[in-house]
Amino acid sequence: MFGRLRRILGGREEASRHSRHEERFGLSTLAPEERERIGTEHDPLRGYEAAVERHHQAMEADRRGNPDTTIRLYEESVAEGFVGSHPYEALASLHERRRNHQDALRVTESYIQLARSGAMPRGAQRSADRKLPDFKARATRYQRLLDEN
Repeated sequence: MFGRLRRILGGREEASRHSRHEERFGLSTLAPEERERIGTEHDPLRGYEAAVERHHQAMEADRRGNPDTTIRLYEESVAEGFVGSHPYEALASLHERRRNHQDALRVTESYIQLARSGAMPRGAQRSADRKLPDFKARATRYQRLLDEN
């Protein structure tokens, strides 16, 4: 009803609809430079849905006892620079269980580098900032294990 009144009176229903869309999808909290990256090759969330599906497949493969498939799927996410910590943590743990500390260190350092890059969306960056000390401790532990061998 209000929309119809706005149209009749020449109001700003289109701007209001745009504003509601931004609020619904959390776009109103994005900085202008973050908005500009949406849908471009520099969008850190490009391919996010496919990556999440891949993570579900990796977790299922791990549950079924297929570590090679699990590692392959998580490695793909790491290679793409996925913005969440889960694939990095899971993959580093898999490599650690296999006593492959070199790859565990590589994956952990990949996340540390990503977290320091400033290229992550704001929410993912806040999460990365909280997790960074744990990743640094993990990297130190892997390096120590490599130095001992």
